[in-house]
Amino acid sequence: MQPTLQRRVSVITGGCGGMGIACAREFGKSHDLILADVSADRLADTGARLRDEGYSIRAAVAGDIADAKTVAAIGDAIDAHGPLGVVIHAAGISSGMADWHTILRTNALGTALLLDALEARLVPGTVCVLIASIAGHLAPADPEVDAILAAPSADGLRRMESHLQRLAAMMTDGKSFAYSGLSGPAYGVSKRAMIRAAAARAPAWARKGARIVSLSPGLIWTPMGRFEVDHGEAAGDLLKETPIQRWGTPMDISQAAAFLASDAASFITGTDLRIDGGMVPFRLSENS
Repeated sequence: MQPTLQRRVSVITGGCGGMGIACAREFGKSHDLILADVSADRLADTGARLRDEGYSIRAAVAGDIADAKTVAAIGDAIDAHGPLGVVIHAAGISSGMADWHTILRTNALGTALLLDALEARLVPGTVCVLIASIAGHLAPADPEVDAILAAPSADGLRRMESHLQRLAAMMTDGKSFAYSGLSGPAYGVSKRAMIRAAAARAPAWARKGARIVSLSPGLIWTPMGRFEVDHGEAAGDLLKETPIQRWGTPMDISQAAAFLASDAASFITGTDLRIDGGMVPFRLSENS
């Protein structure tokens, strides 16, 4: 009888979304999977579908990524089934899905809690890919906002409303954010915080032989992406502003993540890769 080889685990947060499922299929070819998602029902359905396709699901964690109990459960699953190979952090909330505070709490605080938990479990070769957004590149740089979101806390998030109001007033062209009010600025700065988190944590991760990067999708054909285009005030123009003139696909994201997590990218850490069909350069040239 052949011995069973121990495979590393790959943690996929937001594992029931379009990009999460694509990444689960990509990394499930070489890793056992730990899936996390806010919806227990969707998690059960997705896990059953992936098992039917032949993937190994070692654990499924349902809960809010900004809840310490959920993050602790993810850590426990890694301890039980590791060592830790790859983390794809795709959990997040977009502009049209919630109020500004929930967006910041999920995208910024949830990311910080997850990364804090992962750092105790890093082993040589671990790679984390944070799924950010081009909104993080288009959001105005604000030192006060960056400082709050560099170490997000419940108290800090409560102080963000006045900052977001100021940012919203700055953006009068209607092109940088898909929604009026504060949800658009909140989404942009929360994704900027994810990009900055990869850069800030990279040196400490490198000392443990691990890497952390982010990638920033543009217009991607997922349920969340289609919702934003259907309901956003400015998002409907995004395809016109994408020079490659097509939607991105979840596979575009999963294949880029696979490269970033591979040995071919072993000298890449602390940086962000835009996967946007050229939208950010187009926007910057239009505004220059």
